[in-house]
Amino acid sequence: MKKLSILFVLALLVCGCAKERFHITGHVAGGEGKMLYFEAMELTRTTLLDSLRLPADGAFAFEAPTTEYPEFYRLRLEGSYIHLAVDSTETINVEVARLPIAADYSVTGSAESEKIRVIAEAGNRLKSAYDVATRRVANTPAERAQKAETLQKEIDLYKAKVSPYIYENPASQAAYFAIFQRVNGLDVFDRTNRKDSRAVLAVANAYHSFMPESPRSKHLYDVGVAILQHDRAARMAQNDTVPAAKEVSLIDIVLPDQYGKKHSLHELKGKVVLLDFTAYTAEGAPDYNRALVALHDRYHSEGFEIYQVSVDTDENQWQVSADNLPWVCVRGSESENIRALRSYNVQNLPTAFLIDRDGVLQQRVEAMKNLPRDIEKLLKQKK
Repeated sequence: MKKLSILFVLALLVCGCAKERFHITGHVAGGEGKMLYFEAMELTRTTLLDSLRLPADGAFAFEAPTTEYPEFYRLRLEGSYIHLAVDSTETINVEVARLPIAADYSVTGSAESEKIRVIAEAGNRLKSAYDVATRRVANTPAERAQKAETLQKEIDLYKAKVSPYIYENPASQAAYFAIFQRVNGLDVFDRTNRKDSRAVLAVANAYHSFMPESPRSKHLYDVGVAILQHDRAARMAQNDTVPAAKEVSLIDIVLPDQYGKKHSLHELKGKVVLLDFTAYTAEGAPDYNRALVALHDRYHSEGFEIYQVSVDTDENQWQVSADNLPWVCVRGSESENIRALRSYNVQNLPTAFLIDRDGVLQQRVEAMKNLPRDIEKLLKQKK
């Protein structure tokens, strides 16, 4: 099927032409005369994009071209930083109540940036606790043990705060930001610790599945390989060669079908699922769906199901088409459709993913001709 550009689909959904730049605006209370810097947090370096001397009212505005994949930026003023996540052409507004800028600020226009604000706040508390502990004198074994216990409690508090952001959507920018937080030059999520490495692997697997060509995904892949190699070596040292399990939390989708009944992707756990994003009005859609019907008829009795998300703008035509299909067909509002597309980094239509019986996303479908082989492989796995 000829691929339909997701940019075109989104343009139809939001009824406007796509912009090519994103904008960061806001105010810094008490910042008059101070220099505010706008920087790109690239994978291997930080690049200064712009700067300005804040006026009396503390107003600022920056803009930059959008990138192919979601990226990170920051505002810097006198050694204090506000981290921001950008994944499209949004306008993000940042209001700083007092200095230093990271101490008290609010952010609107970006849900990921708001999550990063919460994570950064937890990270700053952890860093402060480390600073206090470092200055505390511990001469006796008991004092050193108490100091270590106090620090571990602070680390556990941080992980309890940020872990939900990792496992609810490991492909998100918030999850990526959380696993790379450091204190005193050390990763808070210790990659040599099995429980911590599980969180890192979840993000690595999700990025590799949803945006495999992103430089950050490739870096995470290397990180994941290193974790698995370390784990394998540790197991071999204990005469245990059972391979480490790879996990990725599936991002749930809950949308209504043509009759208004809502269906959750998570409810299909126990089946091998083809998660399919499509548009019935796209060129080649009938042939594509006929190929899926053949797969559904062949494997449905063995535990195969299709969860198909449509982004068609014509609701009536979608309902007519969905009535003739034997699987779960769902379609949401404009914002719900966009959220689902972004969650799985869908750039073209159709795009499909295979999910195993345990609800773990296994792969992005690259070629229809390989689907029977891949489906059969997953169906043979033990329930």
